[in-house]
Amino acid sequence: MNKTDKIILIFYIFLASSFGLYVLTYDTGLEESLLEVITPKKITEFETSRLVDISNTRIFDIMANVENFPNVLPENVVSVNILSKTDNEIIAEEELSEAGIKTKLLVKHTIKPYSEHIIEIIDGDAEGTKITQYFESVDSQTKLTTKVDLNVKGITSLVAFVPEGNLVHAINTVISHFVEYSKYNVYEITVNSIYQEILDRQADDWALSHFSALLRDGQITEQDLRSTLLDSEERADLEMKNSMIWKTVDELDEETISVISDLYRKILLREADPEGLQHYGSLLESGTTLDEIITMFLESDEGKAAAFNNPIRSKIIVVYGLIFDERDIDDSEVNHYHKMIIDGYVLFPDWIDKILNWDQVQCSPEVLGCLEISTDEAANALKFLYNEGIIFPYDRPSNEEPVE
Repeated sequence: MNKTDKIILIFYIFLASSFGLYVLTYDTGLEESLLEVITPKKITEFETSRLVDISNTRIFDIMANVENFPNVLPENVVSVNILSKTDNEIIAEEELSEAGIKTKLLVKHTIKPYSEHIIEIIDGDAEGTKITQYFESVDSQTKLTTKVDLNVKGITSLVAFVPEGNLVHAINTVISHFVEYSKYNVYEITVNSIYQEILDRQADDWALSHFSALLRDGQITEQDLRSTLLDSEERADLEMKNSMIWKTVDELDEETISVISDLYRKILLREADPEGLQHYGSLLESGTTLDEIITMFLESDEGKAAAFNNPIRSKIIVVYGLIFDERDIDDSEVNHYHKMIIDGYVLFPDWIDKILNWDQVQCSPEVLGCLEISTDEAANALKFLYNEGIIFPYDRPSNEEPVE
């Protein structure tokens, strides 16, 4: 593992999580965080406490179950290999993943039920870094206190200059994952574990509720659930993706790079990053259809966030509302028309913008004074154009009635 990668992954130290580049960019942005490094305040230790609504024994058992970390933090903990184990000490090789980069760390866990859990890195530039968690019962709740002693050297010393508030936030984010997992009952834990095993992800809320109830009532066995997931379309898709040959950006066709870059600009309203080009470009060249990739963009968290500022989607919503008397259009319908525009269909001509601006005051030398045209008149004009097949001319039901 090279030293640059260690910077990205070093914060797995804190409860086997990954904060990675996120810690450096959280809230303030990369440029501002780097600016703080220029005039740094070095952190060698810090402490944070929080009260969680979980019993002491329950949260302790979950956080001390090192082998179960991949189920609690599936996006970042790839595997845990126990090298040695006694009643109070575990030494494990833990494989981590962050932003497509994988690495392994050697970690020592000292467990003192139900009061302390000490996590210590025992190799590399962070050797000697220690996180001690204290568990204190407060009625039916638990006070969790986390004390971090940083011992970093070499290029990983940059970690010591990350703003303390960011480090505390990162610790609390990880704890929140363990708290949520602690709320699962034994059947939900089983369902989640099998989902992780077969589909490489956590079970969604519906699956947890549905399959845990079936297991509890004896209507299915664990093997029945495994068989169901193994035969699922999602499992087939996962196997296809796992068998893919992931290409570097340099190995992608120029046309592929152009297509993916265009989708970034049209949907996410930004230029493509190398990781995105590699990911979506490899999918496209491995047989994933362009329509499927567009759907991935639209349904991603970033795609949903960018939708609020997307001028294409805004125009679809406004025109649709005027034609159909302010009837709400749902996201699936907006996605449908947005994808059509991306595919090159002309749903409304450019001059439609003039009609959309009619409700604004219009002034010109040809008329005496200024003229204001009502929104109702603009809506009537759009309805006429819709009925004439000029607006939204494609993909209409054959029995569609004209709008009034």
